[in-house]
Order: sequence, then C-alpha cells, then structure tokens
Amino acid sequence: MPRNEFFGEIAVRLGYLNPAQVETALAQQNRAKGSGQVHKLIGMILLEGGALTNTQLIEVLREMERQRGGVPAAPTGH
Repeated sequence: MPRNEFFGEIAVRLGYLNPAQVETALAQQNRAKGSGQVHKLIGMILLEGGALTNTQLIEVLREMERQRGGVPAAPTGH
C-alpha cells in the first residue's frame, strides 16, 4: 500500500504550487514554532499568503482524506 502524501506533495502534484512555495511555507511554519507562536497548518499559511485559493485548499484536503480511506474524491469540474 503506498504511503499517504503530505499536504505540500499533493498541492504540487495537482499543479497548485511549486516545490519552492511549499518549502517557503514550511520554513515559515518552523520559524513560527521556534518563536513560540501557535502552530499554524501549512494549508492556512499558503491560503493566507495567497499561494492557494479556498477551492484549491479544499481539493487538497479532499485528496488527503481520500488517501486515508475517508470519503471518495469529489468531481472537481476540471
């Protein structure tokens, strides 16, 4: 059984982000953690930074859920 992909891996595979954008968001997440700020999910960092739309965020989360045996992937209209 293949491993579940991380959020950033799925977003890159779907063509929403490039690897550099994911790395930048991860670095931002780690800096915030290191300075004692509340943990923020990478999807929220990318959404707030304008790298992802609401629709793209939801599609990535749906794919994550599908991979973990949850709900089947919904049609995206693409």
